[in-house]
Amino acid sequence: MPPVPLRRPVTVMVWLVVSVAYLAASPLLLGLGLAVQALTGRRQLLIAARLAVAYFSHELVALIACGALWLAAGGGWRMRTTRFQLLHWRLLGWYVGGLAAAGRRALEIEVEPAISTDAARALEADRPLIVLSRHAGPGDTIFITDQLMSRFRRRPSVVFKESIVLDPSIDLLAHRLPQATIDPADRDGSEARIEEVVAGLGPRGALLLFPEGGNFTRERRRSALARLRRKGERRSAAQAETMSHVLPPHPSGTLAALRARDGADVVFAAHAGLGLAAYPKQFWRDMPIGRTLHVRMWLEPSDRVPASADAQVEWLYDWWKRIDDWIESQTSR
Repeated sequence: MPPVPLRRPVTVMVWLVVSVAYLAASPLLLGLGLAVQALTGRRQLLIAARLAVAYFSHELVALIACGALWLAAGGGWRMRTTRFQLLHWRLLGWYVGGLAAAGRRALEIEVEPAISTDAARALEADRPLIVLSRHAGPGDTIFITDQLMSRFRRRPSVVFKESIVLDPSIDLLAHRLPQATIDPADRDGSEARIEEVVAGLGPRGALLLFPEGGNFTRERRRSALARLRRKGERRSAAQAETMSHVLPPHPSGTLAALRARDGADVVFAAHAGLGLAAYPKQFWRDMPIGRTLHVRMWLEPSDRVPASADAQVEWLYDWWKRIDDWIESQTSR
């Protein structure tokens, strides 16, 4: 990834130009989508155009707001003060909430949360939490983050792959707020960053981590199983073989989070209903129009989290099997 002084001016300028250009052309594109729908009955083009309008309009406003906040903070000098941190959290909440709402409207998605009583109580409290979520399908990061922010008033620190910083709004917000942008190829550096973020979680803070490391696909599952066998991790491979709907979790990030905050409660999150469109081509072919996003969350209190690293790996796999079983129950309904 290019250094920040070289990367950020380019990405900000490119996204500003592209956002303005797309929004200027959006009436034509939306009209084209309506015409295609009228002629063929296919809604994909219109929905894609509406989603793009939502994305570029939020991107444009967020970039302008980040610039205004930087100026108001004295050229960034007061950026870490409580006031400006709060303003950035509000901006992130508006950004995520707006994109989630636009996605629900455009795709006519219903969200049905099923959150255990103890998980809801923990999420509503002030105590920092670790949230471990399944990763599959379109937009799950946005939807899960929106649930944490809008419903539970949490301040989520999300573990992102560093490629996400090519989006300048996320890049700026992740730089100004305690987010964990990592390079998966640098395991030590990734663990250190996760530990740093978790150790610094304040009241209502929550680390949101996707232990699978990427969206589920059948191909990625086969590759992950083969990798475990090559590394001689036969027990983990055997456990992963029994899970059809999830990737085997990478334990290192979870172990780093648990090391950084011994005694933290853990919330496990699963979701189903939007399909497995991990790439734009798949999303176009299998848009989740009119579907219901089922979200399930469980609480694992800190006193049930094992103490040793080996036991924590086993515990994580057991929970992932539980998530897999729940997804199977949803798909067989």
